[in-house]
Amino acid sequence: MKKVVSLISYLFHPLLMPSLGLLIMLNSGTYLSLLDPAAKRAILFVMALGTLVFPLMMLPILQYRNLVVKNGESTREERLVPQIIILVLYIITLVYFRRLPLSQAIQAYVLSVNLTLFMVILINLKFRVSVHAAALGGLCGLIIVLMLLYETPLEGLLMLTLLASGISGSARMALGNGWTEILTGFILGLGVVLVTILVF
Repeated sequence: MKKVVSLISYLFHPLLMPSLGLLIMLNSGTYLSLLDPAAKRAILFVMALGTLVFPLMMLPILQYRNLVVKNGESTREERLVPQIIILVLYIITLVYFRRLPLSQAIQAYVLSVNLTLFMVILINLKFRVSVHAAALGGLCGLIIVLMLLYETPLEGLLMLTLLASGISGSARMALGNGWTEILTGFILGLGVVLVTILVF
């Protein structure tokens, strides 16, 4: 059973969510979908490089330094260093995106990803918040924003994302996370992404 819930945690890993969110934006049926396919691939490549590939490349170093442990077994202090390193990589990605001639919506989304992780790190200094739940909450927030701003019919995708959030949350609880950490993380991610894109 533990292998199954660990697999679910990896399938809905927080590092996958920024690229998945951008993929949804670029294929949402809004004006962003009209971008040249080559431009879409380039934008996705940059996002995946900065928020997925480079963080994953850091894993061997973090494991060698005993800074990464198994799911659900890390302390607040053990999670802090990897999260800060990932935040630095996210910030570098944001700076690079800011130099590209992209729409405000994409710029706001990349900013919201950074703000979400920053808020998670900040709150985790005192309390414990689920990063998995925050990432999926942010994805739900993005879909809701697209529906509000562009009246895009993404209800089905929202339902699937909520279902994925429930499955992931259940898996995290089976691995030792409390329901309050998961609920707080989900609300945090959803709220930060929602407000950032609406206000930006």
